[in-house]
Amino acid sequence: MLSISPQGISPSPSPKPSGRKGSKKVRTGCVTCKIRKVKCDEAKPHCLRCIRTGRQCDGYTASSGSTPEPLALSSVPGVGFSSEQETHAFDYYRARSAKVLSGAIDASFWGGLVLKLSATEPAIRHAILAVSSLHECVEVKSATGRELDRRFAFREYGNAIRSLRNWGQRDESSAVPLLVCILFICIEFLADRDAAAQMHITQGRKILSSLADGRSPTMEMVKQTLVPIYARLSLASFLFGSRPATIPAHLKSWTEVPAVFATLEEARCGLYLLLDEGLQFSIQAHVVAFNPNADAEAMLTFKAEQQRLLTQLARWHAAFTVLTSMMPHSQGVENVQNLLRMYHQASFVWISTSLQCTEVAYDAHLPAFSAIISLASSIIGSLPANTRMEAFSFETELVAPIYWTVTKCRHPLLRRAALRLLTRDQMRNRRENLWHVRETTVIGARVIEKEEAEFEDGFSLPSSPEGSGSSPGSSSSSNDTRSSSLERQTSPSLKVHITQPPSLIPPPPSFTDPMSEEVSSDGFGPDLSASSDFSDEPSSPTTAAIEAMQQLDLSTIKANRLESPFGIPESRRIKNTVIGSTEGNGVWTTFFQEPGPREVEWKVSREFLRC
Repeated sequence: MLSISPQGISPSPSPKPSGRKGSKKVRTGCVTCKIRKVKCDEAKPHCLRCIRTGRQCDGYTASSGSTPEPLALSSVPGVGFSSEQETHAFDYYRARSAKVLSGAIDASFWGGLVLKLSATEPAIRHAILAVSSLHECVEVKSATGRELDRRFAFREYGNAIRSLRNWGQRDESSAVPLLVCILFICIEFLADRDAAAQMHITQGRKILSSLADGRSPTMEMVKQTLVPIYARLSLASFLFGSRPATIPAHLKSWTEVPAVFATLEEARCGLYLLLDEGLQFSIQAHVVAFNPNADAEAMLTFKAEQQRLLTQLARWHAAFTVLTSMMPHSQGVENVQNLLRMYHQASFVWISTSLQCTEVAYDAHLPAFSAIISLASSIIGSLPANTRMEAFSFETELVAPIYWTVTKCRHPLLRRAALRLLTRDQMRNRRENLWHVRETTVIGARVIEKEEAEFEDGFSLPSSPEGSGSSPGSSSSSNDTRSSSLERQTSPSLKVHITQPPSLIPPPPSFTDPMSEEVSSDGFGPDLSASSDFSDEPSSPTTAAIEAMQQLDLSTIKANRLESPFGIPESRRIKNTVIGSTEGNGVWTTFFQEPGPREVEWKVSREFLRC
């Protein structure tokens, strides 16, 4: 899950020796494979050979020997490749990508199930070649700034798509398409194609929502292995405006949080299922909360559901505390625990404020914001000196909750402490699926700048020096430049009535065939230089401005700035920030604020922020 060092936290262990020399060989494997007298792959909880052939796996008996170790990367059956590129990509995946994607506790998926099925499923094999090649591109660029050719990766991606289409003509379970869809999501994350990634998440969740209840080995694998991954992908979906289908209750391990968790994986799965429900609830609750004509009974129903979710969160926290108090200490496991604690705090605030329309409501949750900052600092600080986190993570980990704290916590010192975490050397150039550290740092700093621009006691930011990101034709007078830029940014074409949540209608998820003509001739993906209605490019916060926001002198702050509402009235607070498309060295960002007097639409502005 957490991938915080170049070597990874928990590489897959090597298989144990089969026994002492001269000992009698014991036939191991599931009951079904023993009866059929074929070699069993001994996957848990059910043999993959049985699943692939549609047989009922009767499980393992006590005589099967000890529980097999997680799959060692070197033990994957060899697959014939037709080129050195294919061989290199497969070796890179086994030796590097699988470990990074696995993090501390997901080796059984990326280094186990995916690799095993790649031996017999062409769609999976082509997909991991694309994942590996793109991952190498990301790592080389992060380390050296050098761009690698991505045409091989997109070609393998196209081959995977074609193989999956052919697979769809066979009468088999939906486990393989669901797994391949996860690999496609990873490919789009690495290629930095937001719309296509959302399309695959939406499609995978749609397949999940259509699955009937069942007790087959395939369904057990879907429930135990794939559903938790799709639940965690909610953070890369809901928070970017997408609306994936609900995960059916019969695919969840339980509907009520148990009093005791057996493993850390079980606790993690439970939290993200709750978080998924909380995000679904928040979207629906906001529509009701902002509608002054909402039915009173509907509001009572939402309040009851809100209380149920908060009760389940409290139950989860109690069970999690019991579990962690009995677990042996290790830095990798503690980092995972701290990450879960962060998302527990964030979930509590999300759900608690989902029926409130004001930004001031967040001021009541300073303890939660403080905990998020402290836990994130502990994780980042656990890295050895002069070590950076992995350049890419499939999971949504630190960036989202830290950025959210910067934008929603108005305590001047706390939000700057969060911003400082995003600028730590260990986080430099970090990407967590769709979350980019550089983008979120600049956007978070801009939110602070916009909200605190009118303060008179140490909150104003230094003027941007001429040539350090100012828009073309701007003068050296920062205040005049900022004022005129904001005037140009206001868009009369973007109108959202105040009876609607302050947000844009999410664009439909879309997909561009990686081998289509829309892929640029240099092999580096689709052209992102689409025209925009906004030709002016206002200044983004400079490095000096970000440093000034981080290092606020306490002696310059009046006492009332450290108590809610921190000198920031509702009218000046950013109610929502929509991260848009990336173009060149910047990102389009849309901000929502309270409307002016006698206005009935949210004040909407759009800026191009240089990263």
